[in-house]
Amino acid sequence: MIASHRFSSPFLKPVSERQAPGYKDVVKRPMDLTSLKRNLSKGRIRTMAQFQRDLMLMFQNAVMYNDSGHHVYHMAVEMQREVLEQIQVLYIESCKEKEYSLWNLILESL
Repeated sequence: MIASHRFSSPFLKPVSERQAPGYKDVVKRPMDLTSLKRNLSKGRIRTMAQFQRDLMLMFQNAVMYNDSGHHVYHMAVEMQREVLEQIQVLYIESCKEKEYSLWNLILESL
C-alpha cells in the first residue's frame, strides 16, 4: 500500500546527489521506503513508534529539503496524511485479527 501509493516514486529509494544537489548537506538522517523495509526486516525497527518515527522522518526530510512550491513537497505532505490514515486502519485490523501480526500487515504495505 505505501510503496504503491500514487506519490511514492520519490520515496522508494535513497535520494542521490544527482537527483537533489546538496541534499546531504540539508538532510542529516536520510530515509526512504527501501531502507525502512530493510530496517524492519533486520529487526532495527521493533515498535510501531519506531516505524512511524522513520516514516515521518522520510516525509519531513522531503518537506525540509524542497521549497513549499515544489511538487515533491506537496507529494510528501499529501502522502504523509494518507499513510497515517492507512496506519490507523492497519492497527484497527490487527486488533481485530489477533492471529495476524501488525508487523506482517506493515511489511505487506511497503
